[in-house]
This record gives sequence, C-alpha cells and structure tokens, in this order.
Amino acid sequence: MAVLGLGLAPGELAVRLRDLVQADQLALKVLTGHDLLDRRVTGVATTDLPDPARFVKPGELVLTELTWHTEAGSSRDFVKNLGDVAALVCGTALGVPPADLIDVCTDAGLPLLTLPVSVPFSQVTEYVLRALIVELGSPPRQRYGSRRRLASTLVEGGSLTKLVTAVAGELDVPCWVLSPTGRVIVGSQPLAEPERRRLARTFLTARHLPAMVSGLSVFPISRGAPHRIANWFLAYAGEQAQGDNEDLVVELAALVALERSRLEAAQRIERRVLDQLLELLESGDAALPGVISRLHTLHVETEHGLLAVALHAVDGDVGCAVLDELLRPLAPGVVTSAAGGEAIALVPLAGNTADELTGHVLRGARALEAGLGEHRITLGVSSVTTGPAALSGVIEEARHARTLAALSGERVSVITGDDVSSHRTLLTAIPAELRRSFRARLLGPLEAYDAANQTDLVDTLQAYLEESGSWSSTAERLHVHVNTLRYRLRRIEELTGRSLTSWDERVDFMLALRMR
Repeated sequence: MAVLGLGLAPGELAVRLRDLVQADQLALKVLTGHDLLDRRVTGVATTDLPDPARFVKPGELVLTELTWHTEAGSSRDFVKNLGDVAALVCGTALGVPPADLIDVCTDAGLPLLTLPVSVPFSQVTEYVLRALIVELGSPPRQRYGSRRRLASTLVEGGSLTKLVTAVAGELDVPCWVLSPTGRVIVGSQPLAEPERRRLARTFLTARHLPAMVSGLSVFPISRGAPHRIANWFLAYAGEQAQGDNEDLVVELAALVALERSRLEAAQRIERRVLDQLLELLESGDAALPGVISRLHTLHVETEHGLLAVALHAVDGDVGCAVLDELLRPLAPGVVTSAAGGEAIALVPLAGNTADELTGHVLRGARALEAGLGEHRITLGVSSVTTGPAALSGVIEEARHARTLAALSGERVSVITGDDVSSHRTLLTAIPAELRRSFRARLLGPLEAYDAANQTDLVDTLQAYLEESGSWSSTAERLHVHVNTLRYRLRRIEELTGRSLTSWDERVDFMLALRMR
C-alpha cells in the first residue's frame, strides 16, 4: 500500500476533526478520543506501512486499511511511529479494528475512527482538500497559488491530463506521468518509445530519486510505495526543479497519487468480490449460480473466452499492482486479487488471443526486471475457458503453472497451460546446474569448434532437427548445398561422439538446444 501525504505546514489554517465527524457523507465513527475532536487537521496521509514515521506529519489525518496488523505488538509500534498526528482512520474492508489497537490509541490519547466500506479513502481526502482550499481564502497567498489551482482542478472533477498540462504550463516544459513499464499514463505531449524505456529504467534502477536521464528529470509519485515496480513516476524536461517549481512538482506528485488512490479504491471493491469468489471455489461447494452471480458483479464475461493469470513478485499487494499494470492496458475488464502471497487475475480475452496476452504480459514483466533487486517475477497463464463451470480449473491451472515457472530460477519466467503438457515444463523442473552440465556435454564441443573456426555447426544442428532430419529441407533453409550439409552433420557426429541417425540421441540434442 502506497503512502500518500497531502497537507499544509504545521501552524497553518486547518479544519477540525469534529467537522469531519459531522460530515454525513463520510459516515466516520469515533471509537476513541471523543473529547479530542477539536484537534486541527492539516492534511491527509494514507499508509499501510508497518513503520509510517517518515511519511506522516504532525496534524495529519492518517488513513489505513490495517494490512500492517499481524499481531498485538503491531498496534503499539504503529501508533508510536505515528507521532503527533491528528487522528487515525481505519477502513473496515478487512473487518473492525482489533481490540489491541483500540487500547493502544486510548492509552496514547489518539482519536481512532472507522470508515465504512462504502466510503473510499479518496472521498475523505477530497473532503479535507476542499475544506483547506476554502479556508485558505481568496485571493490566495502567492506561496499557495499554484497549490490551490492544482488541488481545485482535481477536486472539481478535473482529469490527470488537465493537472499535467497545468504543471507543464507553469514549468514551461513538457511533463508526463508514466508507469514503471514505460507506459504513458498522461502527458502534455507525445513521448517516443526509446525515451519511455530509458525513463522507466532510470526510475527502476536509480540509487536516489529524483534522477536525470537524457535531459529529463524523473520524480517518484509516492516516496513511501513498498516497491518501485508498483509505483508511478513523473518525468519532465530539464534539470531537477528548484524553489517554487520544486513545490509545484511535489504537489503534482501528491495529487497524482490521490487520483491513483481513487482508482485503487474502486479496485479494492472488485478484489473483495473476487476474494469471495476464490474462497467459494476453493471450498469445493461452489454452486454454479453463485459463481455466475459474482462474475456478473465483477462485469466479467466468459462468452468470448476467459483465462486466469497467477503472478508472484515481492508480495501479494505489490503483485496485484504489477499484474494490474501488465494486464489492464490490453484487457480493460481484468480483475486482480491477492491470495496466498500471489496475485490472481481473471482476464476476459475481448478480442485478444491467449498468445497475444501472454506475450504482452511477458514483455511488460521483463521491462520491470531491472528494478527487481533480489526479487523475481514468476507467472502462470491458464488455458482458455468459455464457461463459468470450468473457472475453478483454470485458476488452479494458472497457480500450478506459476509454481512450475518458479522452478526455472530465471528472474522473469512464465509457464502457460499448454506448456504444462510440454517437455519445456520438464526442463524447467530440472535444477539449473544439471541443465548447464547436460547442455555443455552435448553442445560444448560444437560451441567451442564454432568459436575457433567461425563455423555454424550449432545452428546447422538446430535447423536439421527442426526440419525433422530432412536433408533437402535443411539445406534449402540454410542456403547451402546438400554435400556441404552432409559434411557439417558428419563433423557434428565426430565432435560429439553421437549419431544423428539415432532417435534417442536426436532427442538428447533437441533437449540440449532447448536448454540454451
């Protein structure tokens, strides 16, 4: 869960906590600190980090989904690290706040409030923003002029495009919001693919942010995000902004994070429904009408084909963000959820083939490889189904394929439902050291000979096997005379001590080539 902070400096005008509690549209319920509702709220921060100390400021209203709560001691540490915030607001999607958190907040003199599932965090943030904008008065002080214009654009229904265009005009330079795969979310002007790739790689690999590449500055949307592969970033022409321009970029980053939180609020509702569906399918008591009902709620259609994708990257929450990024641009109807440490998605094909979707996902995952650090991305893609009755099977198939993908040892790996019945899956399950040894024993002599003599024996062997041992087809494919091919094949047999007329040894050679 990302950290989002929007607020004023300590000591500035602010709204009272009581104002928020009395707002019917927020439906906040006070659990502790009933006598502390005159506290001033100077901003809003959203976090589910176990240690939020660096990302919250005194006087802020802190919103959390409680995913950091793993044991009783978690509450004590979390509240201690909040410092002098105005209050803590808990979402109730995961249930009521635990008793130990209520006790800790009571002892710490921290107001604890709950927010119903029907009210997204973004609605609370918008309410506070509106109140702060009104309270600043008119005309605005120069220092807050740009801030008010940007915030007003967002809360009055303006789009991200309007925000970015406004900042680009203020800075007098082009400006973009990008995903870590290099996808342009919005921009003030087009951005070429090579530039997008360079910017994304810089964002993923830079030791410190902001950073620069090719005359463009890279700025993180949320400094508190659990992993860069799950974050968005800003890019703008020129060197790192200074003074008022730096404040403008910081405000834009915060407001973009707010807009993203709006999107995530809607996705959290979808995920809760998908969680229910997964639990229903895993229970073994999934009646078909119940499955169809939940698919209808999620607006997931199976008529034109649907498949499941399982992904693991860092943890479930990061995996959900990554899987959504990889799939949603190609399949707008995708629904993702975290289950058992991995992310699961149901993907309506909607005009795409399974191969196109798998290729798109794999390319995106490989674009993230530079930012993985010690982590990996493993993917499993199921076969296609057109009926809800087979849904449990395709989800299980995707999870099984992902488990097999994890055996490969590669930084980014994918196994599909078709691969499960292929020799490629068997090769994946073999330890990497054994694969290297097997490949070296069969192909090592040929690779050494090719390197020393500038020949193409390995390529000749592969073409011969892929042409099913046909001399004429192989010679035509390689654009050589049959006698030249005959010489090369005899040389391969001499160097390896293997016979190409033996079916078993042809299989060995093919497997060794697949291991390259």
